[in-house]
Amino acid sequence: MKLDIATLAFITSILFAMQSVAVFVQYRLNRRYAGIGWWLCGAVLEAVGFLLMLTLYFPSIRFLSVLANPSVITGQIFLGIGASRFVGKKDCRWLSFVLSALFILPYLYFILVQNSIWGRSITVYAATAVIAAKIAVTLFTGRKKPFLASACFLASVFLGYSLIQTVMTVVTFILPPIRTYSELSLLPVRAVAFVAPPVWSVLWTTGFIIMLNQRLHAEIIEEKEKLRRVFNTSPDAHLITRISDSLVVDVNDGFLSITGYGREEMVGNLIPRFNLWVSSADRSRFLECLLAAGAVNCQESDFRRKDGSVFNGSISGRILTIDGVPHAVSTVRDITESKIAQAKIQDLVQQLEFEKRAAELNAVTDSLTSLMNRRYFDDALRTEFFRLKRSGAPLSLIILDIDHFKNFNDTYGHLAGDNCLRQMGSILRIVVKRLSDVVARYGGEEFVVIMPETESSGAFAIAEQIRQGVEDLAIPHADSDTADHVTVSLGVVTVHTGSMDEPEQVVALADRALYEAKHGGRNRIVTGGL
Repeated sequence: MKLDIATLAFITSILFAMQSVAVFVQYRLNRRYAGIGWWLCGAVLEAVGFLLMLTLYFPSIRFLSVLANPSVITGQIFLGIGASRFVGKKDCRWLSFVLSALFILPYLYFILVQNSIWGRSITVYAATAVIAAKIAVTLFTGRKKPFLASACFLASVFLGYSLIQTVMTVVTFILPPIRTYSELSLLPVRAVAFVAPPVWSVLWTTGFIIMLNQRLHAEIIEEKEKLRRVFNTSPDAHLITRISDSLVVDVNDGFLSITGYGREEMVGNLIPRFNLWVSSADRSRFLECLLAAGAVNCQESDFRRKDGSVFNGSISGRILTIDGVPHAVSTVRDITESKIAQAKIQDLVQQLEFEKRAAELNAVTDSLTSLMNRRYFDDALRTEFFRLKRSGAPLSLIILDIDHFKNFNDTYGHLAGDNCLRQMGSILRIVVKRLSDVVARYGGEEFVVIMPETESSGAFAIAEQIRQGVEDLAIPHADSDTADHVTVSLGVVTVHTGSMDEPEQVVALADRALYEAKHGGRNRIVTGGL
């Protein structure tokens, strides 16, 4: 039987081209796997190699046929590298270089030095047999459980191809040498060199795609199993329901634990049957937000357990498409304890804030009269002094002292003296009403009033109300040289701070006026200022 070698070469090149397209598609879909790119390069180089063989029949470009076999052999070496990387074995780069050298050197010799089709054929068959055997060994030894069967099948394909190429090496060595490629058609056994590659191409491409898909399928199953383990072992309660009718598709142990239901009770039944939501409005709001935005985060609602008890929960949800059908994946957390703890923390924070404010207030408040203390007075006077110094407005200061208060204490005792001081504080709070004014206990039986932006006439009027108010209290004072009841003396000063350097100067002027009131007969007001 006479075979048309040109037709076989053409069919083979077409098959290898189609093989390259198939591998390219797999590369685009699964490029994350190591070695896929090398498989693609190998397939393309083999297709190019068999296509270059056709140039033998075109005298003008016949010289390109010299590159045909090197392209095929290089492609097979690339397939070997890709196989090693795909199964996770370390590449033996030096072995690839050695194989290339063992092929190229004799091949060039039988072209450039001694032009021999016989020599080139033996070189090509032997190199192909060794490379295919190496790939078979790589796949056999590097096979992994997820793609064990397909790896064995593909290894068998390469091993069979290696045996065929070995037989072709022996046959070519035994048979008489040929001088032209047209002689290949004289013996059908020689045509095996063109028949075997397309068959092998179809087989290894099929095996490669099966191995790749088997590995992908195994990883998908593994990922599903991981997700299921996470789903079932998560401490949170997870629930998967079909959106169209609220059918329960799956629940995890956390959900069963938090609600008290069994898996058989829930899976395959509708959610409304269990009356989990205390408020139907909360459930409607959850579904509306889920459908509108595709997700709901931490919506707080009350839920009912199987035994009728209620817990406060936080529910989140996402829409997930399963087999083309929208499902809701919901996560519920029991936040009852955390809400109680949060409330306790808030109460504690409020208590601490209250205590802080109380401590701050106590630090500037006189405990006996509940007026501001000397510390607060010093800070307030300094603040107002320099503020009014910039604006040029007047500042008035009243200092008052209870007349003969030492004698009052000695006569009636300290408890009566404390009561007298408290009544003084009450009079001052009643008379001095402006929020901008500051009333403070200066020390002992002395009190002060800071009156920002107040002229002398206004300050004097307030001082007179204070004096008269104390007198109207009619607190008995038997040991007094001027009256039979408690009175006060007051020093009033009004200054324009622009003419002064420090607030202490204002206090000194007020003290001087008070001194004059004391020595002028007491129960009176003396004014001063600059």
